[in-house]
Amino acid sequence: MSQVAENFRSKDYWIVENAQYAAPSFRLRKCAQLINGMAGNTACSLLDVGCGPAALRPLLNSNVDYYGIDIAIHQPATYLREVDIVRDPITFEGRRTDFVVALGLFEYLGQQHGQKLEEIRGILKDSGKFIMSYVNFEHYRRQVWPNYNNVQPVAAMVESVKRVFHLEKCFPVSHHWRQKQPGKRSFGAIQMHVNFTIPLISPLLAVEYFFVCSRRR
Repeated sequence: MSQVAENFRSKDYWIVENAQYAAPSFRLRKCAQLINGMAGNTACSLLDVGCGPAALRPLLNSNVDYYGIDIAIHQPATYLREVDIVRDPITFEGRRTDFVVALGLFEYLGQQHGQKLEEIRGILKDSGKFIMSYVNFEHYRRQVWPNYNNVQPVAAMVESVKRVFHLEKCFPVSHHWRQKQPGKRSFGAIQMHVNFTIPLISPLLAVEYFFVCSRRR
């Protein structure tokens, strides 16, 4: 199972699609929990790559200085920049940040995904953390969204990430018998704190995975 192509959607598509993600999803809330825990009370900075409507920002503690880039920005702000992430380098005015986040992005980067990992490494501080998500395309009821152009097994994405970063952790964002994020009947509150792989169950029921990475020493 592998499908890596170069069919990229334009700004006109994403300006409509992004509007669906204004309300924080389970994945976004769990990511914020991870970042807030790692940041503690220390003043730090974060770049959200493919930020959409910047729904992550209000979930972060006040000591986390937020920046975001996306191909389609709805409401301009000093902390947001409109960037064609596929065609242009991933950057925010030359800043290096303590955290870089890319959620629901790498499924859409096609053959560019390796180059984009390199660019993210370049803007991450030496002691920084990179957190990304990636869909489990081996879910037992897997559905491949037609707009995905980077469809690989999680193990293949792990190898891609390891070529660029030190991979500290890789674990399911959530589990569900259908390939969707948990709701009220899916033990969402419990899954918010399950940051490990469950043998036999995760390969079949993990909806997607988090990768927690750092720069190689």
